[in-house]
Amino acid sequence: MRIVHVSHTSQRGGAELALVRLLARPSRWDAAVCASPGGDAFAGLPVHGVPVQLDLPGLPGGGTRGKSPALAAKYLSALRAAARTLRDSPLVHEADLLHANSAAAAIICALANRRRRVPLVVHLRDLVDPESLGRFGFEAFTRIGLVRADAVVANSATTLRSAESRIGPGVFQAVLQSPSGIDRRVTTPSVADRVRTVGMIGRLQRWKGQHVFLEAFAHAFAGTDVRARLAGAALFGEAAYEEELREQAARLGIAGQVDFLGHVEDIPRFIDGVDVLVHASTRAEPLGQSVLQGLAHAKPVVATEGGGPGEWLRPGENGLLVPPGDAGALADALRTLAAPGDLRARLAAGAARTPGLLTDDECADAHAAFFGTVLGVRATASGRHPE
Repeated sequence: MRIVHVSHTSQRGGAELALVRLLARPSRWDAAVCASPGGDAFAGLPVHGVPVQLDLPGLPGGGTRGKSPALAAKYLSALRAAARTLRDSPLVHEADLLHANSAAAAIICALANRRRRVPLVVHLRDLVDPESLGRFGFEAFTRIGLVRADAVVANSATTLRSAESRIGPGVFQAVLQSPSGIDRRVTTPSVADRVRTVGMIGRLQRWKGQHVFLEAFAHAFAGTDVRARLAGAALFGEAAYEEELREQAARLGIAGQVDFLGHVEDIPRFIDGVDVLVHASTRAEPLGQSVLQGLAHAKPVVATEGGGPGEWLRPGENGLLVPPGDAGALADALRTLAAPGDLRARLAAGAARTPGLLTDDECADAHAAFFGTVLGVRATASGRHPE
């Protein structure tokens, strides 16, 4: 299979890192990446035999959420320019399948592939609603990108449900776990005698809830020797939020207990170094990669209710769930986990037994089977026999 994977950005967002993990496995198909310049997310792929073409025009920031008609028009113009570049790419002319790695990439692919020469797979990595995609982004994606999909793959059942009413009849659909940096699963948990470090992984972005985490941590552990560790960088113009978090930590009197680590390459080592892993998104999370990573490493996990994490966590068995945006409830959960008793050990043992959790290699196998099925269905529909 010759598959061109299209990304609207090459910065290190969750969707881009998931694609890198998928393609950095031993080859299951002949892959290439088309993206815009400006980041280094895909820089390591050529070593794995994956060509990377960074010539798509970049998209203006805020174009999906701004209320300015002029900015929306500028954003749409950039999408069309990216589509023209993609349409003329020799990689696309040789492709058996186009894989749009994000909503914006789906719009670009749909505009470039108007004559439907190549089957288009749209990857749903965000909830399909105005809150997640922005009002303009939602309208453009559902009216241009999603309606031209030959197949749709979602990172969770919640994500797929958010788009079901907008997916056309006969479109092949699947829910597949995204690669989350899981090379192995810990089957024998190692639980410390007490909580010394509480960690959180995620891009520094307001809806990811780092401010909720810091408030909860202060309520539970201010003035103790327990440390908070934040793994994640501020991207896409979000440096102001990072500064706000640092000021919040100082205001709460925990600045000396909080480590801002920026982007962390070795996620397994980070997770192995914490006693409790927190997911604190303030709205429904499409997948919650950090939750999967914590479960794979048999760590006690606290996550917010709704979305993908709720599909994996069974409260009291392999983790705890709290309402989104509720720092008090999160603080109570942290105190409960830090209290004497066997709760952390029981949750860690439950995490190790979580069914259906895939390693990255297994995720690649599942995606290869999905792409092959899409090509087979398309070939059958056109009267050709799939090879």
